[in-house]
Order: sequence, then structure tokens, then C-alpha cells
Amino acid sequence: MKRILTVIALACSLLGMQATVPAGYYNSLHGKTGQGLKDAVHALTKNHTKLSYSSLWYYYYDTDYRPENRNQVWDMYSNNQYFFGTRGSAVSGMNKEHSFPKSWWGGSSGKDAYSDLYHVIPADAKANSARGNLPFGDVASSDWDNGSAKRGTPRSGQGGGSSKVFEPADEYKGDFARIYFYMASCYQDYNWATTTMLTNSDWRTLNAWSIELLLRWARQDPVSEKERNRNDAVQIYQNNRNPFVDNPDLMEYIWGDKVGTGFVEGGEDPGPGPGPDPEPTDVATLISPTQGTILEFGDVALGDSATLTLYVRGEHFTSPLTLKCYLNNYTMFSLSTTSIDTTSLNSLEGYPLEVTYKPTSLGEHKAKILFSGGGLSQSVGIQLRATCVESTAPELLGDVNGDGTVDISDVNIVINLMLGKDTSEDFDGDINEDGNVDISDVNMVINLMLGKGF
Repeated sequence: MKRILTVIALACSLLGMQATVPAGYYNSLHGKTGQGLKDAVHALTKNHTKLSYSSLWYYYYDTDYRPENRNQVWDMYSNNQYFFGTRGSAVSGMNKEHSFPKSWWGGSSGKDAYSDLYHVIPADAKANSARGNLPFGDVASSDWDNGSAKRGTPRSGQGGGSSKVFEPADEYKGDFARIYFYMASCYQDYNWATTTMLTNSDWRTLNAWSIELLLRWARQDPVSEKERNRNDAVQIYQNNRNPFVDNPDLMEYIWGDKVGTGFVEGGEDPGPGPGPDPEPTDVATLISPTQGTILEFGDVALGDSATLTLYVRGEHFTSPLTLKCYLNNYTMFSLSTTSIDTTSLNSLEGYPLEVTYKPTSLGEHKAKILFSGGGLSQSVGIQLRATCVESTAPELLGDVNGDGTVDISDVNIVINLMLGKDTSEDFDGDINEDGNVDISDVNMVINLMLGKGF
């Protein structure tokens, strides 16, 4: 099937990037237990830079490559070999897979989870289609098996009412368990549309059989170098981390055998109740963003603009933080403020800094934001990158099924994709980008297919 939307390749290559856990990043979790600890994980992770779903393939070139061959995609759904092409271009035979299915929260592309890199992964298209939106689980009897993942009837007590479950390879079970712990915490305020693995009536978010399964998978498959490297790479673009990769034992304090014990990062068990406060310090620390963070705006048409939100958060600031946009094409980028007060800086939520790119000429553009003052011992710089392209008329979708005509069969295919009834293609149905998939998007697609434009 022809691709329905095209992601224009981005030219720059960002090799050798590395991030680490920012100093003080997990201080807000210290000593907390149970629901309070999970709430703190939610507060820590929820405010992050929302990436463009259509540009995720650009980021995969840095987050999902095989270390022995940077040109090869790391696929957790199959043993097939896939290779990257021009940076940012989709890889034939693969999809952008919501490993935490989008239908579980209603599928709205307007929500942050829709393009969260921690769970949206590159995956073999056939395996993605076989999985659909099935829950994970242990397969008792399979009806599909590609030598890596399999699908079939669940073991007794699993499935949450689903007649089938999807089971990844043993080497990735812990990876997916920690992804699910992240999603169940970062987006715990969502109203879940399914109860196969989730619940809306319990602060734990995951239901009992899911907790048992995921804890067991995570214990049997400890954090790997792959997960640590991916965590670092995603942080560079998304400006948050998966705490369950950095702190594998964190799951035990929320769902496992350490419930009721105060959490201490990398420390000894402090016993029941809140642990001691961290050692006091009066040194101003910028927790996020970190040095080397990248705001990538992707392709923006001449005459248009794009805005990304960066959450600025720190500790022990006693005076305002100063911001400055400079270097290269800095005049095409603007900041919502050039000074952040101490109250906003020292809060757990951080200050939502809006960065806008409004190009005045075609081509690749870049700049930097310098954060200084406020008691920082050293300034922090982050990168801004964008590409200005010519404004073009909407692509004529037309003959989707390739039968030589544009008719109702093509319309039906697109509508099924938009409504999530066909998982053979990874397709974002929010054509007009209003945050919803509805009749206005259907009408727009039909007009495009019939050559009537917008």
C-alpha cells in the first residue's frame, strides 16, 4: 500500500550524543511510599517536550539503532533485519508502534502519550499487525509466531478478558515491563478506555494480573545496556527520563515487595515510613534541561511557525535565571521569556518555556539557548534545530490501494485506518491537527483524494 503521509527527511546527523541522569533529578521521590511515591513519579515525568508524531523516525535514528551497526534498526518485535535510509525517512516494512496501544486511552493524537518516544517504537509491520491492540501476556497456545514474538490464548488468570495476548521475546520482556510502569505513572491521570491491563478505580493504574506479570518479567529480564542507552537518547529530545530504567527497584516500592517502605535512590532500605531528608545543599542546580538537550522543530513551511515547550526546573535558586537565544540563526527563534523567577524554577512542575521558530528564509537553521545566573556555577546551553521548506499544496492521496482508480474502496481504506480498524499501516488520522480524529478529518481526506484540496 502506498504511504499515506510522507515524512520529509531531515538532513543533519547527530552522532555520539550522550546524556546522564541530571544531578538531583530524583530528589522529589526520596522517602515517599506507595501512592505518594507514584504520584511523585507522575509529577516528575509528565511535563516533557511533546514531539511531533510525524517526525518520530527522525529520532529513531538516534534511539533505536544496533550498536554493532548504526545503520540497522533495533526491532523488538522480530528478528528481521531492517536498515535506516535517509535520516528521518520511514523504513519500509516497519511501523511506529504504540507498544502501550493508543486505543487504551481513546487514541487521541492530541494527548502527549500519542508521540511519547518511551513507548512508541519502530517495529516489524507484520508483527505490529498481528499484535493489534492486544494486551501483553504469557501465551499458552500460539496461533502466530515469528520466531521472536508470538500471539495466542493466554495462560490461566491472564488476558483481562481478552481471548488472545501478545508475548515478546524473553530478552525484551523486562524492557516492555519498565515501559508499562512508566506509562502507568506518567499518564496515570488518563481515563482508560480498556480494563484488560488497566483500572480507573485504583491508584496503582495496573490491575492485579498485570502487576504480577510485569513484575515477573522485569525481575527475570534486568535492565540492559540497550535500555540505558535508549533512556539517555530519548532524554536529549524529550527532556524527561524513564525512572524505572534508572532505578530498577522503584517498581518494588510501588507495586512489589517493598510497598510501604520509603524510597531511597541507590541507597539502603530505610525501613517503614519516610526516610531521612537528603543532605542539605544551597547550590543552585538546573535539573532540566541538561547540557546538550536538543529542540528539533523538523520541517516548517516558509510563512508558518512552530512552537515547542521546554520545562525548566531546578533546585535552590535564590535569584532569577536568565535566558538568551544566540548564535547562527537566532533571530528566527524567540522565547516566551528571558527571565524565570525562583518560585517557578524551584517548583516540581517547572516553568513551561515556549520556544517559537518562525523562519524568514529556506534551509536548515540552528541556534542555542544559554541559561545563566541565578546562582549557577556554570551556564547551560541547549541546541535549537529546524528546517524551513517551501509551502506546498496538500498531497493528493488518490489511489491508495493501487488499483488504478480513485473510488469508494480507497475512501473505505483510509477511513478504516483513521478509525484504527486497520493496523497494517501506522497512520495518524488527525489530518487537520486539531487534536481529534473525527468527521472533519474524513471530509478533508475525501476532498484530497478527489483532488478538491482543502
